[in-house]
Amino acid sequence: MRRLGRALGAAAVAGWLGVLLLVVLSASCGHQGFLTGTEVTPTPSPTSSSTASAGPTATPTQGLVFATNNGDAKLSEFSRDLTSGALTLIGTTAVGPASGPTGLALSSSNGFLYVANSADHLIREFSVDTSTGALAGIGSVSDGAASSPQRIAIDSSGSFLYVTDGAGASISQYSIGSSGTLVSNGSFIDAGIVVQPMGIAAAPGGGAMYVADFGSGLVISLRITAGGTLALVNTVASLGTAGPGQPLGIVVDPTGNFVYVADRAGGVVSAFSVGAGNALTFLANYPTAALTRKTFDLALADNAAALFLYATNGTINTVSDFIVSTGVLSLQSATGGLSGPEGIVSDPTGSFVYVANNATGQVLGYQVGAAGALSSIGTFNTESPANPASFPAFLAITQ
Repeated sequence: MRRLGRALGAAAVAGWLGVLLLVVLSASCGHQGFLTGTEVTPTPSPTSSSTASAGPTATPTQGLVFATNNGDAKLSEFSRDLTSGALTLIGTTAVGPASGPTGLALSSSNGFLYVANSADHLIREFSVDTSTGALAGIGSVSDGAASSPQRIAIDSSGSFLYVTDGAGASISQYSIGSSGTLVSNGSFIDAGIVVQPMGIAAAPGGGAMYVADFGSGLVISLRITAGGTLALVNTVASLGTAGPGQPLGIVVDPTGNFVYVADRAGGVVSAFSVGAGNALTFLANYPTAALTRKTFDLALADNAAALFLYATNGTINTVSDFIVSTGVLSLQSATGGLSGPEGIVSDPTGSFVYVANNATGQVLGYQVGAAGALSSIGTFNTESPANPASFPAFLAITQ
């Protein structure tokens, strides 16, 4: 049962993680959008811990945060103080060529971490020692030549993993083995619908995946079959009838009844209801602090006081905060002082929010206050020594 008051109720980095928005290279889409790296012929690596590189060894920690550094192809690992929210850099691990690292995802047990690299089209697999934070590479799988993997999502059962392929116009499907290694389960392809898929999020109750497709301007609902493959449920225009959209980040309400999408073209957050069979219905668009045309990623903070939604805005370098009530968003304020904000996550209690501050090579930490207002708890370098050109893109946090 939901708690009382909760929702029922710089500049452009060189090539934005390696390049410009591929889907509209001729349309000057700018920095934030489709992430690809230098084209490299993919060479699958063995799924054996004896041949995979090991990550940093950590001291005991209660919480972990990971960041993909697109600028120099490293994965940063932080320990997280559960009381103050402060981060401490543990170390970095190489995750393929630059400029390539994009999305990442943790298994529900926090025992496995998966990292996409758009430059060599590989998904790298790591085991995570949850008592020490130590990472160990357990292999990688090819996502397909020129697929340019973007974001990763794992279904609620922890059995299946999905990757949006921005250049491949497809969604890759994998089964997750007991050892954490991935086995290809084919790809979901639907011409005209899956064009340049970006954001992807799982239904919390299981059974569905939701995808934001930048190229088609659609938000896509997909049913997960018994074998883990995807089947189309329906599609909805990201901006409703307001015009063609460019959806990027996507999140699902903890109840599973609503889906929210960051639309770069409109500078808005779009809201959708989830009906029978996980079918989506467009509800409304909500402007962020300004029509920035660079609204990029979203995070939901399931706080004791309320459910809050945060949106990163690239052009004006802010994070907008909304109160969420039964699918309705109420803009409260915006936090400034950022530089190239991109990926964003909240901790499991909804007490802290972390932002990948791309242009400074840092993760910015915030405490969630009254009405969702954010107050800084520190800036944390993604590398040691500090490297402003690390260009952190996306984040994952242990649950």
